[in-house]
Amino acid sequence: MSKRELLIAPVGEAALILVVSIVGWATHQPLVFASLGPTAYEIIEKPGQPSARPYNVIVGHFIAVLAGFAALFIVHAWSVPSVSASGVPFLRVWAAVIAALITVFFTLLVKATQPAALSTTLLVSLGIMQTSWEAAMIMAGVVLITAVGEPMRRMRLKAGKS
Repeated sequence: MSKRELLIAPVGEAALILVVSIVGWATHQPLVFASLGPTAYEIIEKPGQPSARPYNVIVGHFIAVLAGFAALFIVHAWSVPSVSASGVPFLRVWAAVIAALITVFFTLLVKATQPAALSTTLLVSLGIMQTSWEAAMIMAGVVLITAVGEPMRRMRLKAGKS
């Protein structure tokens, strides 16, 4: 690994998280969440992979949110307490399993695989972000990181990073 790469990758990924975090701070909205870390990684460090493309990032996370909601509906876990330091309620276990299954199935079906989407579906199915407003904030954060990250991804591709 080159010295240049040791600078570009961490700075690029941190810059993506910084932009989303600053916008979230300025708007008082939860635009930054755990799934954006691996999304930033994909965009900057794996720019040639299909999972780093805007279609995969946006559609993959969108499917993940819908899958999380579908799983909550299927197992009737809307009002079950979310995962916490005290444990994982049993219905949340099944919601997480079903959400993961649905996410992977549909992202494969529509060729929108995105590894971080599994993190997103867990945020929803485990009750950490399960309201419609939070779903909108998830998608806003995903669209923002994609919009800011796409020019960076293209520059990385031109520089020969795959």
